[in-house]
Amino acid sequence: MAEEIGGHRIMMNTAALGATAGITQYNFERIADVIESNFKRKGTDTVNNNLKVAQAAYDYAAENYGSDFEWTLEALPNPPKRMLLNGNQAIGMGAIGAGCKFISTYPMTPASTVTEYIAAHARKFGIVQKETEDELAAILFAIGAAHTGVRAMTASSGGGFCLMVEAYGLAAMTETPLVIVEVARGGPSTGLPTRTEQSDLQFVLHASHGEFPRIVTAPGTVEQCFEAGYRAFNLAEKYQTPVIILSDLFLSNQMRTVDVDAFDFHKIQIDRGQMVSTEQLDSLSGPYERHAITDSGISPRAIPGHPNAVYISTGDEHSERGWITEESDIRNRQMEKRMRKQDTAAAEDMRMPVVWGPATADVSLVTFGSTVGPCVEAAEMMTADGQTTNVLQLLDMSPIDEDKLTEIITGLKTMIVIEMNFTGQLTQVIRQYTGRKPDVLIRKYDGRAFTPAEIVRAVRDKVVVNV
Repeated sequence: MAEEIGGHRIMMNTAALGATAGITQYNFERIADVIESNFKRKGTDTVNNNLKVAQAAYDYAAENYGSDFEWTLEALPNPPKRMLLNGNQAIGMGAIGAGCKFISTYPMTPASTVTEYIAAHARKFGIVQKETEDELAAILFAIGAAHTGVRAMTASSGGGFCLMVEAYGLAAMTETPLVIVEVARGGPSTGLPTRTEQSDLQFVLHASHGEFPRIVTAPGTVEQCFEAGYRAFNLAEKYQTPVIILSDLFLSNQMRTVDVDAFDFHKIQIDRGQMVSTEQLDSLSGPYERHAITDSGISPRAIPGHPNAVYISTGDEHSERGWITEESDIRNRQMEKRMRKQDTAAAEDMRMPVVWGPATADVSLVTFGSTVGPCVEAAEMMTADGQTTNVLQLLDMSPIDEDKLTEIITGLKTMIVIEMNFTGQLTQVIRQYTGRKPDVLIRKYDGRAFTPAEIVRAVRDKVVVNV
């Protein structure tokens, strides 16, 4: 049909769309509207040819198969505005909303589409996008941009983040705000480049040598990816430290239809943290101390360029002025200053676990990342069968308010941890902070995402709950 009616086989997708609408008795006017909207930039002939192909396929499918097809689609009279996107695109959208002006990456699936989305909109929003020779160069480019006051980010999967780790520590020591997106896939080494896994959690929580504040958030839905995309920049600048957004291949590729209202750019608040203004620098009488000791652990930050804000910042331990030192008393003060950021962040900005379903339940499925989707559906299936079940999703992985998390975890009746890795990495985090072992640990590490039915079967095989 594409060739005979439209003149080219490239219109096969249009024919398939028309046929699907015909089989399901969907309103053809809606299909025509989509075709006209998508192809109008290519000219009237292209629009008309596609409409003819779609109409022919629609009529043929409706006449020959429509009466035998038991599922029909009905167009809503006033449908809400929706868009189709995946987790990586949502992260990119959030980053643009946050005012990201620089991204440097070396292509590595499944993180590449973060860069692709931002690059596609770079000219419109004044963003500099650089493709570097490797991942170490990518993070160093981003650190340099962030040092000059630009909101900057980089993105890679676990293998690429391995190469970034040395510079990751540099950003922490120099207290440079930086956003890193780490989209996990099966490892080690090249591993499963087109399959999903959640085996990088412990890696990102402990990457780099030494101790420094680590902020790690792990969104599990497309909407949460959007929020993480802008929230990470606020956290990075407020606490002057790198922030990691941990995702996974399934979430990065998972296409979902979402309400446009869930992506409200007007709600995005920009928090640039303890910035020293030009006026404050003009009136400065003494030397500017980039790494000044403060109760919160956050030092006033000045953008390079002002004559009163010339300073040194180095990967070595340093004084308040930035001078290299190994003096024990200065080391103690600087170390304690930096680590106070963790306590401040845990108390003020880190999110407690999200509860899906009833507030209390006989069974609680505890998870993180993209596994929250199948867990929520599995919980609904179990509740419908008479076994009250909810889902506890850990969203912010570091820092964690230990007392609050312990109170939540100890209140669970039956705790079943669901995660896509071999060693139970989320289980280790929970036990580290709360001391509680899960009643059941359900793991999957074959590179495929959980299905709700798999979770339900696994729970029923391993636990019996009195209803």
